[in-house]
Amino acid sequence: MEQMRTGRARMARPCARNSAWPPWIARKGRHMSVRAAENRRVAATAVPAVAGLLTFGAAALPAAQAAQQATASAHAPTLHATATIALGSTSKFSKVMFTEAPDRTVFFSKGSVVYVQKNGSAPRVRLHVGRPVMALAANSADLFVQTGRTVTEYSRSGGAKIRHWLLTSPRTPIAFARLIVVGRTLWSQTETGSESTGFPLASCCVSRIRTTSSAVHLVSRKANFWQPAANSGGLYFDNVPGPFSQSLVHVSPDGTIHHRAAMPFGPMAISGGRLDVLFAESRHSLDSYGLTSLVRLSSARVSNHDSGIAGTGLGLLVLNAGCSQLTCASATVSKLAISGAVSGTLTVPNARFLLSGPQGVVVTFSRSSEHMSLVRLGA
Repeated sequence: MEQMRTGRARMARPCARNSAWPPWIARKGRHMSVRAAENRRVAATAVPAVAGLLTFGAAALPAAQAAQQATASAHAPTLHATATIALGSTSKFSKVMFTEAPDRTVFFSKGSVVYVQKNGSAPRVRLHVGRPVMALAANSADLFVQTGRTVTEYSRSGGAKIRHWLLTSPRTPIAFARLIVVGRTLWSQTETGSESTGFPLASCCVSRIRTTSSAVHLVSRKANFWQPAANSGGLYFDNVPGPFSQSLVHVSPDGTIHHRAAMPFGPMAISGGRLDVLFAESRHSLDSYGLTSLVRLSSARVSNHDSGIAGTGLGLLVLNAGCSQLTCASATVSKLAISGAVSGTLTVPNARFLLSGPQGVVVTFSRSSEHMSLVRLGA
């Protein structure tokens, strides 16, 4: 799954150049590992020429689309919390990873320990993996855990190790990672660098793994840092092959790559048979693309405080941070339409990010108490 953050991001530079981690969290397309680190990072310096291209792209859309902002139906069902589960406290929230499995089970990590949380029950320890966990993903049968460059597959039923893979990375150390698994296809995205060492954070590599094989297939060395999205048809991500070029890429489970020049500058989610991007530049919009054509279908203005989106069984959800701080008592979660209209709004104090998956799930964190909780949603 994936996660979203409050703050303003600027245009990233390609992997080969210095780029800082943005103030967003990205959660997976379907079932992906997420992290809370994005909103601690300083955004990269904007590239004026690319910013100009972004403005031009927005102006190219039909003017009528700007009037698509529709008032949400008064009869739209309101989101509500079906369960709120305490996850304990931590002083290192940025290192805690989350993922939601297809059966709505949530896995999360603290350090080298992986916990499992089901329905409204309290979390319990599932695995001790021996090293700090960097990413998590789960399908119906297995749990995937990344530590360093190693991804290990564990049986969900018994916890036994099944196999492991060593990821390719031209730079080390890996600072952050994402995993997304859909069926038997596992996707990996890594970011390298370290604030403590002075090496700037830079997104880099996207890899494809067939979980029945020992091979790791490198898809791109120049993927942007934004949250990608995946479904049974493959992975979608933002690629930056050069200083002034950018493209939306779709790679299928068999490795076939399709790309189109575009500026998908923000976290992605799949919902309603389309790919949605919460555009993170100054104009703050929801840009929607065709899953097959990769053509931009529409662009609608959204709130400047919208900090993340997630594709869920409840539809496309958006987290509105409510203020410019890391956590706000006025944070809300709503359903988001292609027109940019919101409905069913629920206030979730201290909401930090959303998980993509079959059930809408919100992770909250209080900076004062360092307490985490999981809010499961219904409508």
